[in-house]
Amino acid sequence: MQYRIGEFSDLSGVSAKTLRFYDQIGLLRPASVNPRTGYRHYRPQQLEELASIRAFKNLGVSLGDVRNLIGKASSAKDRRELLIELKRTIEQSIQTASQSLGYINAALDELDASTRSIPVIVKHRPAISIASIRAKVESYADILQFEQELLKSLPDQSIGSLRGVLWHHCADSGFLEGEPFVGIRHKLASQSFLDVKQLPAVTVACAYARSDDNSDEQAYLAIRRWMNVRGYQLVGPKREINLGEMLEIQFPLKSA
Repeated sequence: MQYRIGEFSDLSGVSAKTLRFYDQIGLLRPASVNPRTGYRHYRPQQLEELASIRAFKNLGVSLGDVRNLIGKASSAKDRRELLIELKRTIEQSIQTASQSLGYINAALDELDASTRSIPVIVKHRPAISIASIRAKVESYADILQFEQELLKSLPDQSIGSLRGVLWHHCADSGFLEGEPFVGIRHKLASQSFLDVKQLPAVTVACAYARSDDNSDEQAYLAIRRWMNVRGYQLVGPKREINLGEMLEIQFPLKSA
C-alpha cells in the first residue's frame, strides 16, 4: 500500500509543502515518484520515520543533524551523544539568558533610582605611546597644573590628540594620586620630571560625562554598578579621556 502526498499529509499531520521540502533536502524521500505525473507516493512505514523526524525537531535538533541520524544506521550511542550536546547547548543558553535577565533588572533598578540613565559599554583600547607626570594632589582640580606643565615641556609637533589622566588613587583610598598624560607622535627622550612610556592595551568599561563634577560622579557610579552586577574587577588605574566638552571615563577590566 502507498499513499499519495495529500493522503500522507492528512495521515501524518505534516503539510504537503513541508513534505516536498523534506524531499528536496534529502530528509524524507518518497517511496516512489510517478515519472509521468511527478506524483509522490509514500509507504505506511514512512509515517514512523516522519514521526522520528518531528520528535527530534521538537527537541530542537537541527534538520541537518536529523538527516544525518535518519540517513544512516545510527545507533543509540549516536543519538545519545547528539542529545547530550543539545542539552549542553540549551543549558548554556539558559545561563546566558539568566545573566541577561539580571542585567536588565539592574538597568531597571538604575532607572528607578536616577532621572538620567548612563549607558556603560565595553571596548578594547590599543596600546599607545604617552608622556606623563605622576603626582599626589590635594584635590582633583589640582591635577590641571601638572597637565599644563606636561604640555609646556613637550614640543608641539610631538603632541598627539589623546589627552587624559590616569587615577592611581581616588578619594575613597584616603588620598589622590593622578597622572596626566598625552599621546605622543614621535619618540622622546625621558626627562627627570616626566615619564615616556607605553600605555598598555586594555579592555575597558566606559561611560561618558559632561564636564562637571556631578556628571563625573554619576558616570563613575554607573560603571561601578555595572561591574558589580557582571562580576568584573578593576585592573590598573582608572582612565579619564579628555574629549573637550565631554569626558570619557574608562575602568580597565578583569574578569572575576
